[in-house]
Amino acid sequence: MDVVVGAALDKLRDQPFTLAHWGATFPDRDVTPEEASGPLSDEEQQQLAECHRAVDNARSAQWLLGRALEIVRRRRLYRGEGSRTWIQYLEAEHDGMTEREARRLQEEWRLAKAVQDALGRPAPASHVRAMLDYAASTSDEQAASDYKMLRTAFETARVRLAAHQITARVAKALEPAPTETDPRNRSEAVKGRWREIHAPRPVIPAPSRAPDAGTAPAPRPVKETVDPLAEAVKAAEQALQRVDDALMDDKATLLRSAVDAEHLEKRIRRVGRILAKVSVPADDVVEAEVVEEEPSN
Repeated sequence: MDVVVGAALDKLRDQPFTLAHWGATFPDRDVTPEEASGPLSDEEQQQLAECHRAVDNARSAQWLLGRALEIVRRRRLYRGEGSRTWIQYLEAEHDGMTEREARRLQEEWRLAKAVQDALGRPAPASHVRAMLDYAASTSDEQAASDYKMLRTAFETARVRLAAHQITARVAKALEPAPTETDPRNRSEAVKGRWREIHAPRPVIPAPSRAPDAGTAPAPRPVKETVDPLAEAVKAAEQALQRVDDALMDDKATLLRSAVDAEHLEKRIRRVGRILAKVSVPADDVVEAEVVEEEPSN
């Protein structure tokens, strides 16, 4: 029975995307620096467009995977011959994908689709994740619209929009959320705060410019010997150890009610979800190692 069902499912699987699906045709060899000079030719423009299309296909496939997983789970299509569980399905059909990863993909796909519909092209997954909390307090469509406004402003200024910049803006927009218990009032307060932050237009860091010829570049700031984020992570690790120790405290367990236990469990999981979305910004400039040449004889 298992063999028959497995063979039937294999027939349902289409072939994966290949170069033929998006029509990319490239020469067999790379061009030389002399050949690849000046403005892009029409053929090179087409080749670049095909490469960009491949990137967009990959990003679209990411949220389509989340949608597919949700369909399989909600309609119990994972059951196979009748007894297979959801976890067994992930193990067999998705190379051991964890239940947590599958849940994350299902939570993200609607916002990712809304962003793609608003932009006309898919956004990086890190950008979508950075907008999730904002979407949860407003709506996927509102989050997509506001993300488009922010991204357009950055593109107009020719500045790259990074996920940590979105996270910082979302955190400020969500400041009034804890004081509003009514979902509709909370949504309006968060949207209003977002407009306050970005009115009349988002504050965008100035793009870095190359120094003029003959002008020595400004010295880079000396980095602090102790990274404050490293200290914060160390404190979080110590706090996690305290949580583990508290969980093993049998005396405290006897005094804790089921309601209190459920409330604490939700708080712990909320902290975990927040930490799981953290992206650590870093200096994009890689420090070069200077090697002094020995004087020639």
